[in-house]
Amino acid sequence: MRIKICGIRNESDLAAALTASPDAIGFLVGQVHPSPDFILACTARRLARSLPPFVQPWLVTHLSKPEEILDLAKAAAVFNIQLHGESTPEEVSTIRDKLPPCAKLVRAVHPDHQDSFFEYADFVPLIDAFLIDTINPKTGQVGGTGLTGNWIRAARFVQESPIPVILAGGLTPINVARAIERVRPYAVDVNTGVKTPADRTESAALCRAFVKAARLADL
Repeated sequence: MRIKICGIRNESDLAAALTASPDAIGFLVGQVHPSPDFILACTARRLARSLPPFVQPWLVTHLSKPEEILDLAKAAAVFNIQLHGESTPEEVSTIRDKLPPCAKLVRAVHPDHQDSFFEYADFVPLIDAFLIDTINPKTGQVGGTGLTGNWIRAARFVQESPIPVILAGGLTPINVARAIERVRPYAVDVNTGVKTPADRTESAALCRAFVKAARLADL
């Protein structure tokens, strides 16, 4: 099971996350919706430079306009991009065309609030994976909500999608194994579930517990 730890804000957060040996680290850059986890592109660039071999950096953004996203990617020197905005297929196509050939592109979706996978079918040729996440209508948060999604709908989305699907949304060391068993995603992505509630700093113990539970569930 592939695992990404997201919402890294500083060296302390990064050090805690890396004790768990995740496959990827996510930096939130380019904020539109409420979130305490966004950082500057220059901070993301500094943190990404210190990643060990085989741990991939990801730029996670709320922005949707291609030129703004590409400018952020260049400033951060991170070209794997996770789109949490309202980018249209045409905008995603523009981003895809201007990224380096080896860069990966993921588009977040919210099947709890949509009818089916087929509403997103136009994105399939343009991206490398979908990411299922939750939103919080009360706070306006898009991702990083700590809310668990509908795993029945998520499992159906995975079955219908011809490309990989990553599962996020309210995952914790306690429930990630059950989520993997029910949804069968390509990978899992965690943010709030490995942070200390009081100050939202990354907990090394929670990161290690999450990665261990996810890897054992896959076995």
